[in-house]
Amino acid sequence: MEEDFAVPICLSSEGNIKVGRVWTFSLPSFVTCPGASPWCRKHCYAWRFEKFRPNCRQAYVRNLALSLQPDRFVEHVLKSLPEDASLVRIHVGGDYYSSEYTAAWQRICEARPNTHFWAYTRSWNVRLLQSPLEHLREQGNLQLFASTDPDMPLPPQDWRAAFIEIDPRANGIPCRHQQGEVASCLECGYCFHERAGNVVFKVH
Repeated sequence: MEEDFAVPICLSSEGNIKVGRVWTFSLPSFVTCPGASPWCRKHCYAWRFEKFRPNCRQAYVRNLALSLQPDRFVEHVLKSLPEDASLVRIHVGGDYYSSEYTAAWQRICEARPNTHFWAYTRSWNVRLLQSPLEHLREQGNLQLFASTDPDMPLPPQDWRAAFIEIDPRANGIPCRHQQGEVASCLECGYCFHERAGNVVFKVH
């Protein structure tokens, strides 16, 4: 039954301090992160969040169960996401874990051309997911960043990259929220409205 699953697109009543009041979708960390490096696993902020908020972890696990059925997943997300939704952050926790799941998000983006989507992924470093992610990245209403860290190689040059500031290779605009310049991602807009340019995050 549909009600057995967490609504995959959810806006908490208080919003997200960093992101702002935008629609978000998450999966459980680690088990859906095939591109995670040792550094990423050690410093995963999503896992810390899930550890201290087990109800969220349980909801993310239910989201994962739903996502294993791509057609049903797409249908449910589109039913849950209002037609006038302006922004969706994909994967506050979790990542693109399979080609079928990645293709499902491509279908969602195509069905909501007036909605802006954005995400950060380490799955670009997984050979079997590179082609599906390239197709997803072609969507004009989605900005997809290749996340990297000191334990990973540099992303392809034509990708927008998300660096950690301790990485000596880091280049790009420091996250304005982490710099205290804006109240949230929603106020900044750099990652989802701009079409080029890297971003550099503090370890958090």
